[in-house]
Amino acid sequence: MGLINWIFDFYQQSRIERLRDEIAMRSNQPQRAQVDVDRLEAALGELALAVKTVQRLAVEKGLCSAAEFQRTLQQIDAEDGRSDGRAPL
Repeated sequence: MGLINWIFDFYQQSRIERLRDEIAMRSNQPQRAQVDVDRLEAALGELALAVKTVQRLAVEKGLCSAAEFQRTLQQIDAEDGRSDGRAPL
């Protein structure tokens, strides 16, 4: 589970950085952009915690293995025609 958590943390941090850069580029008001980034960062952190908790519980309770979880994640990711690590909103 350690490697999966590390990969997930790395992925989430890269998403946070990309979102921060995107907001900063689009905003004419740097102060407002910082508030939005802070809110997004908090929301992503909460979401990451929830997903990691569900993932860990599923594996620890024997509902699936870490490999099964990863395979299913990749399958769901590809359902929209793009394997980009995101689900459409």
